[in-house]
Amino acid sequence: MSSLPLRNLLLVFLSLCLAPVLTAAAEPMAPSEDGLVYGVADGQTLTMDYYAAQGKGTHPIVVLIHGGGYHGGNSKGESERYVADFLAPAGYAVFSVNYRVAPAYPYPYMVYDVQRAVRYIRHNAKKWNADPKKIALVGGSAGGFLSNMVGLLDGAGDQKAADPVDRESAKSQAVVSLYAQSSFEFVPLNADVHRFLDPLIAKKGEKEAIREASPITYVSKDDPPFLQIIGDQDEYIPVSETVNLCAALQKVGVGCETIVIKGGKHGTGGWNKIPGVPDWERQMTAWLNQKLQHNGPIGEGIKARE
Repeated sequence: MSSLPLRNLLLVFLSLCLAPVLTAAAEPMAPSEDGLVYGVADGQTLTMDYYAAQGKGTHPIVVLIHGGGYHGGNSKGESERYVADFLAPAGYAVFSVNYRVAPAYPYPYMVYDVQRAVRYIRHNAKKWNADPKKIALVGGSAGGFLSNMVGLLDGAGDQKAADPVDRESAKSQAVVSLYAQSSFEFVPLNADVHRFLDPLIAKKGEKEAIREASPITYVSKDDPPFLQIIGDQDEYIPVSETVNLCAALQKVGVGCETIVIKGGKHGTGGWNKIPGVPDWERQMTAWLNQKLQHNGPIGEGIKARE
């Protein structure tokens, strides 16, 4: 009898055995802890998802902040899950944060929520074998605005607070913001921004509200290093937003770098389809490794270029 049919049967058997493994590898990583409560505000439970770092040792921390036009989105957004997919394998303890949104909760409530999340993670870092002195903020769009704002604010804890979490600092050691607002002064206020800022505008007038709510207002020499990533064809955020913030930071001696995706629009979804797109995921991970003195491996979980 020929051995060909037997070989074919063996190949079919192996393909059936391997298929579930290949499918599972392509699925986004699931949180190690889902809906972890980090606080309560106005009767609302504030939650986040935790993705455990791979590898041994004490892990640096990444706080992911979702986008959604200041009025939507959640911790399980596709972009946030993708970033967790390649940062957790690189040895980062990743926390994807939910926060209150406009119009019910306009500026500055979501800023307070993200600060609370940072304080909670820092206070409880040992629980996840994480380093409270190595925290990076990573966010895109509205989440990038929040990364910018929380990264630039002083963030000192209230040493008289009854809750020990609120005594912790909300200051990070690095910030990565993707296609994010650094100022509301030079970009038209669209409907999303009006939902976010109108109560403050009504209270203080447009000029003062814009100044108060713009991250660039709070630049100081004590700020952490920044990495900004943006497409040069972004429909909402011009590249000048990153240029202006970098210039302001560098003026006071703070490091700031930019990755520009030529042909890139708002959001990372279509970037991999652009010919010659830079390996921004690898560059981001390498940048975080350098700024947080980490030696995590780079590559696993990054989508192959199409």
